[in-house]
Amino acid sequence: MHAASSRMHIASAGRLGAARRSARNTTETTTMMKSLLPSLVAILLTAPATAAVVQTTGAGSATPGTSHLTHSADFEANTGLANPWSEGGLLFGHTGLANDNGGCGYAGEFCVDLDAGEAYSQSFSGNYFATTGMNAYLSIRSTGAQLNGIEFAVDSGYASIFVMWQTWLDGVLTGSGRTSLGSAGVGAVLGLSDVAGFDEVRVYAFNSANATSGYSAPAIDSVRAFTVPEPGSLALASLAGLGVAGLRRRRRG
Repeated sequence: MHAASSRMHIASAGRLGAARRSARNTTETTTMMKSLLPSLVAILLTAPATAAVVQTTGAGSATPGTSHLTHSADFEANTGLANPWSEGGLLFGHTGLANDNGGCGYAGEFCVDLDAGEAYSQSFSGNYFATTGMNAYLSIRSTGAQLNGIEFAVDSGYASIFVMWQTWLDGVLTGSGRTSLGSAGVGAVLGLSDVAGFDEVRVYAFNSANATSGYSAPAIDSVRAFTVPEPGSLALASLAGLGVAGLRRRRRG
């Protein structure tokens, strides 16, 4: 009888100890989550405010890798010079003159006579997208989620490539800049990235490095765009991870 009573006492003490450990683990997890919550909220509030568009040059300069690639376009199928043109989750359009150019058009199937020794821009892979006119620009829009980066080959109808670019989000201008990209016919790759995101890029090409208006003749090809996880998603994932860790600790206790 005494032995049975002792076993019952030990079992009760064991259950009480387990309950206390579980309560202690729950309290520790709750305290840890509360201590981290202000920091996570601060990240959510400050990240968009401190974001800025970063301009780079060179293929691969604005994308973290193919695993993040979400959109691509090369215009090879746009032999009819369609405007607007949709490809790879991106919508392209332009202002400026109609697609004429003396019967050749811009970037059309017969725009470059390879047999006669003519050549595409060295940075282009073939058909491209272009325009010309007073303050004419090329528009690149995302048809889905906003973009965090984009890169594309650029050339110009002028002898030198003087590009002005703009990024937009929900109809609001979020960034702009100018850069010189060398000689026409050679071209270069321009990259733009912004952690806050954008849904449109506009590209101009003027006749001088300081120009911000006037006759514009931009051309683009080999467009690549990507997205990265939003700060809010990362914060929620962190909270979820803490919750799972706490649950596992309670189960072990």
